[in-house]
Amino acid sequence: MREKIAAGIVLFNPKDSKRLHKCLKSAADQKIKIYVFDNSTIDCVIQFQQEVEYISENGNRGIAYALNAIMEKAESDGYEWLITMDQDSILPTGLIDAYENHLKDEQIGIICPQVIDSRRSYMKIKKEPKEEWIDFCITSASCTRISAWNRIGKYDEWLFIDLVDNDFCKRLTASGYKILRLNEYTLDQKFGDITPKSEKAQSFWNCVARIFHNDNFGKFGYKKRVSPTRVYYTCRNVIYVNRKLKCFGKTGYRENYNCNGYPGFLISFIIPSVLRAQEKKKVIRAVIKGTAEGKRCCPEIWRKGL
Repeated sequence: MREKIAAGIVLFNPKDSKRLHKCLKSAADQKIKIYVFDNSTIDCVIQFQQEVEYISENGNRGIAYALNAIMEKAESDGYEWLITMDQDSILPTGLIDAYENHLKDEQIGIICPQVIDSRRSYMKIKKEPKEEWIDFCITSASCTRISAWNRIGKYDEWLFIDLVDNDFCKRLTASGYKILRLNEYTLDQKFGDITPKSEKAQSFWNCVARIFHNDNFGKFGYKKRVSPTRVYYTCRNVIYVNRKLKCFGKTGYRENYNCNGYPGFLISFIIPSVLRAQEKKKVIRAVIKGTAEGKRCCPEIWRKGL
């Protein structure tokens, strides 16, 4: 078992037991301690084939709360780094060995792999450079320095879900830490409930995306099931984090929505969410409620070192 690195997996009503077991096995095979925080809201009978430390508070406390709980447990057990994972994250073979090669570099706050969703044909694997400094990464398969997590104020539990990683990465880099991405390793992550359209349709929209240099057009190459709940949190949180982190530029727009600000967010996220929604009235209500609550919120302005 590795001495410095542990893994933490957050569960939420897992439906694909085979994928979950592959996720657990991908960590266990690399000889690492595994913590599991269960946010499920329904009774899930999970038979773990690997040795895990199971944590549950019998309800959904949100992704940020779950990540903080795992971090606190790993820290108390003497670990210095934590790999955060979703229930469908399958770690590439050799990834943790590669992470260990960089643990002594004190400027690094997060080490991560390249992440794509293979269902989305507009997303391409980057082969060069083999390593690069970046400003943002998702939590899945990222290896975070626990002392850095503590120093910058942990994950913001008010967010609950959506833009949790944007907020964390912005505070991390603003505090002087760096994020290193290892492009030799690729995590195939499922982003959203989508169904690819025909190859012809995908090819057309990918072509449009290349012409306009904007991957948002490529998203029309698949059908998406729009969650009113996620729309609510996204509309609320994008306002909150940009107020909270206003001293450090815009947050979330470029990384998540391929736009430069709130008007672009309206065009690239809100309007498509309504147009593609199966439950349009619920999604419209979610947009209105989330936006209103975001505008009402008065977060404490975050400043480096506080």
